Amino acid sequence: MLDLAGPEGFRRVFLRAEPGLRDLLAVHLDSGTAHWPTVSDLVRGADEPAERGRTEPEPGLDEPLTERELTILRYLQSILSNVEIASELSLSVNTVKTHVRNIYRKLDATRRRDAVRRARDLHLI
Repeated sequence: MLDLAGPEGFRRVFLRAEPGLRDLLAVHLDSGTAHWPTVSDLVRGADEPAERGRTEPEPGLDEPLTERELTILRYLQSILSNVEIASELSLSVNTVKTHVRNIYRKLDATRRRDAVRRARDLHLI
C-alpha cells in the first residue's frame, strides 16, 4: 500500500485510520523502510509538507533547524548510512556530515539515536 500511496501523495487514508495505525507505522519506521519519507510524515501526522525555511525555533530549541536539516533528520530515523543519505539527496557525503553535526549541536545530542529521540520529543519528526 505504501508503494502506491507515497508517489501519489495519498495520506488521508492513513491519517484518518484507527489510532493504532500510527503506532504500527512508527514501528515500521524504526525497523527501517524504503518508504521512510512517507512513513515519517504519516507518523508526524502532517497533511502538509514542513514549512520552508523555518524562522522561529521550536519550543526547547535555541536555534531552529533549517529545512535541509529537517530533511536529513528524517533520514536519520532510517537505517541508511550517511553515504546512502547523500546519494538519496544528491549531496556530497561531507555536506551530509556537516548537516548531521549541526543537527546534533542544535538538538544537544551526541549520537544519531539521541538526536532522533530528542526530535520526536520536540515533535520535529
